[in-house]
Amino acid sequence: MARKQRKLASHRRLDQELSFHQRLLGGVQKSFGSPLAYQAGSPLAKDSRMSDLETFINVLKCGFGTGCLAMPRAFLYSGWLIGLISTFALSSFVLYAMHILLQHINALGSQYKIPMISYRKAVELALSSGHPRFRFLSKTCGYLVDVLLCAYHFGVDCVYVVFIAKSLKHLGDIHLWPIDERLYMAFIALPLIITFLVRDLKSLVPFALTSNIFLFLGFFLILSYLLRGLPKFEELHATQPLGHFPLFFGTVLFAIESVGVILALGRNMRTPEDFLGPCGVLNRAMIVVITFYALFGFFGYWRYGQDTANSILQNLPEKEFLPQLVTGMFALAIFFSYALQGYVTVDIIWRNYLEPALEEGSTKAVEFLVRIALVIASVLVAIQYPDFGLLLSFVGSFCLAQLGLILPGIVDLCVRYEEGYGPGRILLFRSMLFILMGLAGGMTGTVVTLRTLHTRYPVIKRF
Repeated sequence: MARKQRKLASHRRLDQELSFHQRLLGGVQKSFGSPLAYQAGSPLAKDSRMSDLETFINVLKCGFGTGCLAMPRAFLYSGWLIGLISTFALSSFVLYAMHILLQHINALGSQYKIPMISYRKAVELALSSGHPRFRFLSKTCGYLVDVLLCAYHFGVDCVYVVFIAKSLKHLGDIHLWPIDERLYMAFIALPLIITFLVRDLKSLVPFALTSNIFLFLGFFLILSYLLRGLPKFEELHATQPLGHFPLFFGTVLFAIESVGVILALGRNMRTPEDFLGPCGVLNRAMIVVITFYALFGFFGYWRYGQDTANSILQNLPEKEFLPQLVTGMFALAIFFSYALQGYVTVDIIWRNYLEPALEEGSTKAVEFLVRIALVIASVLVAIQYPDFGLLLSFVGSFCLAQLGLILPGIVDLCVRYEEGYGPGRILLFRSMLFILMGLAGGMTGTVVTLRTLHTRYPVIKRF
């Protein structure tokens, strides 16, 4: 009896040690199938989980990042009318696909009695219970999920490097002297490596808090500039050539899609049944996020029109103190977010594939080398393709079209195989619509972005 009480007391102390943000970050790792989140997945009491309000705040927080800064440029690609309609329509469609995916993941977890089922495991289980001809693809598609998650978070880090360097160049050109932005990318490599060598999840929590404070203050100050001195509305284009729309598609997907975090939030609630549903926490929070993105993109495009830059920060007055302060705050916020994004990539590569193949004693040194190599690789990609908007659009089109639309459609298709597709096979058409939308938007967005990147930044320059 005394031993049991000591064990319960130990669990209570662990509950107290686990902060709110640590539980969330641990849950994110769990949603990617990562063993590093053992603290978040340990047998904790229910009061260590998040309330509805905490979950609501975290969904909001997930939506505000660098993608929002590119929304005015996305409206330049689409036109203000098509931009408004498409932002709400595409975001709602992706949100609906996320609902379907979450419902199936919960059902698969209950069916196979797996309490914290990862995205990869959900895809594997769904395919193994689908049509017999495609069951052999279950492991392959599971690996594909890992590849896409790694590519997505690595791509986000490349976008972050470009963003930080451009922000530093903007401030350096004003207060120091003009130098190439790629030199700034090389300069920040060492500080990024130092933060990326932090292996403990708990130690990254202060970075997340600092980043969030800077981001929210920065957005508030940007809005104060966007809403003053608006030009004549008649000068805006309601529509743009269809060839530019794939860039809009990728940017919006990058901005709103947070599959891993959304999966984690739902599982770390005290009342997970409140997460989904028409008036659930997810829908309420995402309505706020989508509306903010649409309005931010609309007013940003209205304010700067055809001069709208890849990042709205580049349009703010250069000589004024507040815009310089905002630029510095966003640069610091993204700098502190770099390690959190890269944490997922190195975790999947290291824990799932490299560590099991190594002998004891050499693992720590090899892990540090992997971390350093990933930072250097992200800096080199950024140096080769220093375009914030195009990189962002490519990551959204290539990775998130598959993670947010195609794979949820495949999971839906396979899980419904034995249950049936409803009257008139309507649920089969729903699954195919997810897949076709993801293929159409993802492929065209990826091809257009790659062509534009190659045209602007050819690997082999012609003389």
